[in-house]
Amino acid sequence: MVDPRNAQSVVEALGQSPLDAIGAAVRDTRADLGTYRSTLPAMAARHSQRGILNWVHDQFFAHARVQFESNVEGTSVLDREPTRDIFVGHTFRFRLKKHANDDMVSSYPTDAFLAFALQDPPQLIQEVRLIGGYRWDSETREIGTAVLSARDGKSNVLWVVELAESAAGADGLVHFQPQGVDPNLPSLPTIVETVEIEKDSGTQ
Repeated sequence: MVDPRNAQSVVEALGQSPLDAIGAAVRDTRADLGTYRSTLPAMAARHSQRGILNWVHDQFFAHARVQFESNVEGTSVLDREPTRDIFVGHTFRFRLKKHANDDMVSSYPTDAFLAFALQDPPQLIQEVRLIGGYRWDSETREIGTAVLSARDGKSNVLWVVELAESAAGADGLVHFQPQGVDPNLPSLPTIVETVEIEKDSGTQ
């Protein structure tokens, strides 16, 4: 059983590879955005906020799909617009979204999304619903930190884990580790937890 209200429980059950997949997808999407802006600056500048976010989301979903299907065991993908979900095994279901500075996500309050945003209690057969994404700076229109979050209801954020890029290991892979919030910052209603993961010694 996995307690969706406990970041440690969720991350330990997930393992490292889904975190790496989200982090790598954010990294690659940020690179795509930089390339787009440097190659076609006039076209990129014409985007509205909504327009550039739609463009970014398509790149992000494409990168995340490749990362999950290539590196995360038990991955399956449902890509039938408007639903674009990634499943890991029978327990975890991901949606990919930008996060605001307060870690809220934007979505039409359809019955399907409201059902997705609710968590099942820990039980033998359950689905833990998570949102992988990145923090978006709406003023600079830049992609920030990669994040994984859980909520129980559209506006009730249970926790957020920041996925920060660390130095590449000897195997040449870049790994993303959950990072804690700065203790000097004022407390926020959103819970940002530090989660330690024990890694295998082998290559991932």
